[in-house]
Amino acid sequence: MFIIQGMKLTDKQRERYSRMLALRDFSDDDMETIMNTTVAMLGAGGLGSPSLRLLTAIGFGRIRIVDRDIVELSNIQRQTVFNTRDIGKPKAEAAAENLELMNPEVQFDPICVSIDDENGIDVLKGVDIILDGLDSFKARRAVNKASLELKIPYVFSGAVEYYANLTTFVPGKTGCLQCVMGDAQDNPENTCAQVGVSPTLLSIAAAVEVNEALKLALGRTPDLMNRLMTIDTSTLSIDFFDIGKAEDCEVCSQPQKKATEKKNELSVTQLCSQSFNISPGKTLNLDLDTLASNLDSMYSVQRRKRFLIVHVDDNIRVTVMPAGNLIVKGIATAEEATKLFQDIIGDDN
Repeated sequence: MFIIQGMKLTDKQRERYSRMLALRDFSDDDMETIMNTTVAMLGAGGLGSPSLRLLTAIGFGRIRIVDRDIVELSNIQRQTVFNTRDIGKPKAEAAAENLELMNPEVQFDPICVSIDDENGIDVLKGVDIILDGLDSFKARRAVNKASLELKIPYVFSGAVEYYANLTTFVPGKTGCLQCVMGDAQDNPENTCAQVGVSPTLLSIAAAVEVNEALKLALGRTPDLMNRLMTIDTSTLSIDFFDIGKAEDCEVCSQPQKKATEKKNELSVTQLCSQSFNISPGKTLNLDLDTLASNLDSMYSVQRRKRFLIVHVDDNIRVTVMPAGNLIVKGIATAEEATKLFQDIIGDDN
């Protein structure tokens, strides 16, 4: 499934991965395959954090970290990839920075966007496996469509309170998210912020996700192909249900061909942290040094390794990413967020 480029393990790599290499069914070739595999972790929150730690420790060669939010104090209790000093940083960037310390053998590709129908293909192009750490069906449906179009396996997981659901979708071999979830909608009264989520549940679900990714990478049959796994940590029970492809699924069985035209419009999303994520309709590739210089006369600007922090006033803080994404904290409406984008980035981009 994945291409080996003739690389051989160094002595240092052999030592780092020695316990994996000692497994009875794991070889040097398997390790080299893992090191040539690119995975996308969608979300660096409750599910994404333990998944990212495992993916990094195991040694997946490139990890694309996609998250739209910033680190909050309330995250640290369960989002174990962050430290208290990371509060206020973009999650994707902070996760990459911390994980690089764990395993410098891995390359990280942090992307701070809200994934949707407009950018799903661009965000996921070039990866071998997709792992789910998302918190909305809207985003997952965009991922599902991109997974099918790009023919990339998608390990689905969702967790809240003490309960988790997991399955693995392989285009051409299984059904898809739409087959299983249908038109299920997000319930604002059943979110982690409202009913909580157990950190122990997240660790268990993350371990299962990464185990599925390992099997996919190595060309082995994932255990959750055509099966839905449910976990209930309040009673420590696990169940499995057979699932399949819905013959009338309008996404994977009878896809409706629709002409889609990119609008290249700003996308403004309110986040759990009460911030706003603003995504331009296209990747901008901003020169952060030049932008910081231009803004310095109007605002207090702090240059970080891969982003800017712009203090508009005592209450409003804007994090600017090289791709043109902004995270704005301290405002109340999407209209205010849009105006700040225009003031900081400009109308020409």
